Amino acid sequence: MEPQIISIKQLHCQLKKVSEDVLRGKSFMVIRNSKPVFKIEPLENVKAKKYTIKDLEKIQFRDADKNLSERIDKIVYKI
Repeated sequence: MEPQIISIKQLHCQLKKVSEDVLRGKSFMVIRNSKPVFKIEPLENVKAKKYTIKDLEKIQFRDADKNLSERIDKIVYKI
């Protein structure tokens, strides 16, 4: 896949988005004054995180069953 071309100014303003895109496998060629300066690409053998702590904070169990936690433990941990 061809790297996406971005300017240093774009990189500076969108660093978080660029880093997330790199984790998903995208590459970037960074230019200054219309000339390539450096390339940003994913490291080999590094897998993107599927979920973050923020994602896990959103998960809530809603069930009238008072033993829901125990049932989940039985299923997950084979207790």
